[in-house]
Amino acid sequence: MEYYGNTLCISHTELIAGIMTEDTVKNLRRRKQIKQVQRACYGTPALFAVESLPLKYRTEVYRRYPDLQEKADSKPFMDTITPDGQAMQFYADYVLADGRHLTTEKQAEYSNNCAIMNAFRQCIETSNSHRLRQSKPRLNKTEFWRKAAAALPRLADRFPHSLPESGRRLQRKFNEYLHEGYVCFISKKFQNINAAKVDDDVKESVLVQLIGHHNNLDNVAIANLYNAVAKQQGWKAITPSTVAKWREKLDLVTSAGRLGSTNFRNTKSMQVKRTRPTAPFLMWTLDGWDVELLYQTTKTDSKGRNVTTYCNRLTLEVVLDPCINYPIGYAIGTHETPELIAEALRNAAKHSEELFGVMLRANQIQCDHYGIKSMTPLYNVMGDKLTPARVKNAKAKVVEPYFGYLNKTYCKLFNNWSGFGITTDPSKQPNSEALNMLRHSFPDEAGVRAQIDRIMQMERQRKVEQFRKLMENLPAERRLPLSREQYLLNFGAETGHKNAIEGSGLRPTLLGMKRDYDCFDVRFRQYAGKRWTVKYDPDNLHEVLAVSEDGTLRFMLTEKYVQPMALADRKEGDAAALQQVQDFNRHLEQHVTERLALAYEKAQPVIAQDNILNRLLICDSRGQHKLPKAQKRLKAIDVEAVEVKTVEVPLIPQGAPASDKDDYSIF
Repeated sequence: MEYYGNTLCISHTELIAGIMTEDTVKNLRRRKQIKQVQRACYGTPALFAVESLPLKYRTEVYRRYPDLQEKADSKPFMDTITPDGQAMQFYADYVLADGRHLTTEKQAEYSNNCAIMNAFRQCIETSNSHRLRQSKPRLNKTEFWRKAAAALPRLADRFPHSLPESGRRLQRKFNEYLHEGYVCFISKKFQNINAAKVDDDVKESVLVQLIGHHNNLDNVAIANLYNAVAKQQGWKAITPSTVAKWREKLDLVTSAGRLGSTNFRNTKSMQVKRTRPTAPFLMWTLDGWDVELLYQTTKTDSKGRNVTTYCNRLTLEVVLDPCINYPIGYAIGTHETPELIAEALRNAAKHSEELFGVMLRANQIQCDHYGIKSMTPLYNVMGDKLTPARVKNAKAKVVEPYFGYLNKTYCKLFNNWSGFGITTDPSKQPNSEALNMLRHSFPDEAGVRAQIDRIMQMERQRKVEQFRKLMENLPAERRLPLSREQYLLNFGAETGHKNAIEGSGLRPTLLGMKRDYDCFDVRFRQYAGKRWTVKYDPDNLHEVLAVSEDGTLRFMLTEKYVQPMALADRKEGDAAALQQVQDFNRHLEQHVTERLALAYEKAQPVIAQDNILNRLLICDSRGQHKLPKAQKRLKAIDVEAVEVKTVEVPLIPQGAPASDKDDYSIF
């Protein structure tokens, strides 16, 4: 259905679609009982005037198409509407004053407005062009906008829009669109501040201070405080609901003051996404955790009474390799200390030797700032690079969620499990009444240590095969060995005493037994007068480290090989060990001989002088040595020329009374 000129027409296709047959159409045309206003051609249907149809057919047309008039009126506009791509891009990129973008629905609505307005403009230009060519008067604008406004509801079925349905207002909006462009359709409500009560920077700053206060005030308190200031300044009062909207709007600025910098960094700052190491020993991370396993202990108070407590927990220090979260080292203590951290690193070194036959260091160690100054030297020994996590940045350390994994996977299965942290949902915590009834069956400290050891051994057994397999990914240049000397220097136990070198070497008392250690380094015997601190590994007493008192000298000592006295008692290896000692002694004697020869060679020119008195302390018959030496140095004529003169010295000083000669107190 459409208009041809000012005539409402129906197409041939619509007529034969149940209204009349094609033969009837042909007969009516031949008898001229129906008016054909347009002949059919390629791409153009044949059109017949609706009012020229016989009554029964015209009635059927209006019955089938009750909105025939409206549809016909809107068809010229509907056929002309095409989407406006530039308008779509404009509204998609448009940013409001507060930084927001338009919603998808608003973008589509405004784009359809532009497309419909473009269709109206095209219809006006086309109609005027046709009328000029036919020398007819221009289009009646009032009639055009009346029809355009009437067509808007039908256009909205395909192109949802927000254009006014009044012809006059629609014409006014069209002129505004031609003058201002796409921006004219953006509602002023998005940026309307006419009714705003907080409408300048000063008022907003007051709200920022109140909302960002460290007491984390609620909306009612903030509204009351703001209104007190507003009353003095002559501002409009606000309500708690207004504060709620501003709290949401200013959340980025005020969250640090309300909740702290740590919360701000964890929730507002941009986070870094990382991947796990691709091989073992590329990185270690370590931290301590109060294991959620309770034990009982009994102590005597100041009044001599035994008091048993059941809420005690031990601390687990874990050195974690994050490639598969493998606990390469751990230690158990009553609380986290530098000594406990050192013990965990020692366990990591020992366990690496158990797995791969050699103690290995990490390429990188991540730690927190606990005892960072005192622990840095040890961290630098066990890792090539040290990267402490930022203070209160628990998310940077994967060992933190690992503790939660241990708690859920293992600790939760024990009867003395204490649950999760205090911030956890109470419905997920263990039954406190049952724990109170079972408290007498809680293990003691040794029992909980055994539980934790069992947990860590089970965790290692579960992952060790995958850990060994991933070791193939570690490049050779990334395999950093830890020497036995460095291990003993940093982790070795001490006897508490100092030892001096004896004929058999050093003889420290280790684990309650005297042991003999010696060194095949010639330099060790040059410091026979020094006293040494012996560092040893209780699990391996074959080698120890001797360190001088000032720490400047270090020697690795091996336990002396005990030879049998009887040749018949010899076993395999005895001869080789004996030969090693003999070779060393031969080398030692050769070294001493060479040093003596070198000393003689350098001292001989000084010693070999003509005057034998310069070399030997030989006295004459009167026991004199210096006088003959001096006489030889001086010429005989000079000695004879020396005149001996006797000088008398008065008994009392000049000018003193004569009686003073008998007064000995003056001397």
